[in-house]
Amino acid sequence: MSSNPNTTQKALLFIPDISGFTEFVHHTEVYHSKHIISELLEVLLDANVTGLQLAEIEGDALFMYKLCSAPDIEELDTQVKQMYIAFHTHLKRYEYERICQCGACSSAYNLSLKFVAHFGDVDFIKVKNIIKPYGSNVIKVHRLLKNDILASEYSLITKSIFKKSKIENEQSIISRYDFGEIEYTFKTLSHLKKELPYVAPIPHDAPKHKLFYISKTIKIPVLDLYEIVSNFDYRLLWVKGVDALEYEKNKVNRAGIKHQCLFDKRSEIDQITIKKEAKPNQWVYGESTNQAPFTKSLSLYHILEDVGDGVTKLEVEAYADFKPFGIIFKPLLSKKLKNNILENLKELILLIDSGFTIDNYLTKNENP
Repeated sequence: MSSNPNTTQKALLFIPDISGFTEFVHHTEVYHSKHIISELLEVLLDANVTGLQLAEIEGDALFMYKLCSAPDIEELDTQVKQMYIAFHTHLKRYEYERICQCGACSSAYNLSLKFVAHFGDVDFIKVKNIIKPYGSNVIKVHRLLKNDILASEYSLITKSIFKKSKIENEQSIISRYDFGEIEYTFKTLSHLKKELPYVAPIPHDAPKHKLFYISKTIKIPVLDLYEIVSNFDYRLLWVKGVDALEYEKNKVNRAGIKHQCLFDKRSEIDQITIKKEAKPNQWVYGESTNQAPFTKSLSLYHILEDVGDGVTKLEVEAYADFKPFGIIFKPLLSKKLKNNILENLKELILLIDSGFTIDNYLTKNENP
């Protein structure tokens, strides 16, 4: 069956809906929550195993449909299970990998997923080359996102689906909406978490040789400074000697993320984001590479501490493991790297003192 904008057809209407983020005020939290939701919506789309068509991305939800003469309840259950497991596996991995402690990142593991499914006649509306379901049943499936179910994670199906299937041990609910009464039933989904695959934490052994330690006090809130230091979008604004930076945009930086720096238009260095335990009131951001001269591994940590009144103490530590005989170059490597870091911190402070704010930067780049 094809979606013909000139005919009424029967379709399964299906909405996976993400919830759980509170209304954040800080710009970093809003920015990160947007990217977390974007990644999760991509995960749900990748878990589409039953040939559903995407009609529209609606904030934290996907509106999907499938033309069919009758819904297949077993196929629907399979689709729900696949998306649910993929969703929570991603969140579990994200909790291991995350380096940011903002409200969005630290509460992402609390996000929940619900599904609403309805079956009925739909028309189609065509706007340029985009064809979408249209009509009263489309309105109904969206209204059902608000319902009388107390559980946070569930699969809701209307009578239009379960009247055609034998569903045991399920109690139907009748709710009243502006379009009238509608009957539906639901299944809770929390038991599916027992089927999540094992996700191993990312191990990282810090190199043994400490090269140097730098400490600066900067007049900027800790959350803002952490965002500037850890977000690759701002890297070229304050790191000297880097001509270009290749990284995956529209994704929150976290442990295991790789990026590549082009130094002096000739040297390409691959780096990976790392993490380590932080003390209370501290934020830690780290990067590691195995391409630094004379070393097997070189790690750089930025340790930020909120000292109050919008002031942040920034400490930078460098560690290395050396190749055979590379240890003799430790003083040279330490001096050169320390000088580079001091120059970068100087640029960072100048950037902040110039009146740079994340809000202004985001506004400028979203509305060029």
